[in-house]
Amino acid sequence: MRTKLALLFLCVAMLTGCSRISPPFKDDFSDPASGWGASSHETYVRGYQQGRYLMQIDIPDWFVWVTAGRTYADVEMEIKVRSEMVADNHYGVFCRYTGGKFYYFAISADGYYAIFYHNEDGELLPLTGKAMLRSPLIRTDGTENRLSAVCEGTRLTLYVNGEQLAEVEDERLERGDIGLAAGTLRQGGTLVWFDDLKVGKP
Repeated sequence: MRTKLALLFLCVAMLTGCSRISPPFKDDFSDPASGWGASSHETYVRGYQQGRYLMQIDIPDWFVWVTAGRTYADVEMEIKVRSEMVADNHYGVFCRYTGGKFYYFAISADGYYAIFYHNEDGELLPLTGKAMLRSPLIRTDGTENRLSAVCEGTRLTLYVNGEQLAEVEDERLERGDIGLAAGTLRQGGTLVWFDDLKVGKP
């Protein structure tokens, strides 16, 4: 009987740990030990640089991301982003990362945006239309954009520089990790800088 009770308590503890929701946090990426890690490859580099987080992608049609190692259901993320070099790119934040699937809130250096569903096959499926959409709210002069993403229930909302750009409904993912991402399209050679991340409740 004691063995059965011990196993029951162990199962409950494991389930509780798996379902635990992480607390809000902030990160200005000035501390290389804050948990995002770094990686260097022949196609890309990502890591802490100059008090910010950098993603550099050197080849076309490539997608790089990094997770925070935290779990959220409903979450709001705000971050400052800036891109250099090739403008044929996309970059932003994502929520509910589970088994390679997540919701990706992206803008591009040439003024486009989308909310994507990234599936287990590595495909980026736009939820906001057939392709990325253009907006004059996105700064294309090389200065920072302030990007905000809200995942609340089935509602996914993207803001740029304090203005709402898109809102969609999707029920496939309920909770998961958050992270940063960047990608190239027809050209390689892009740098994306991330700074002043804030993560909290919607």
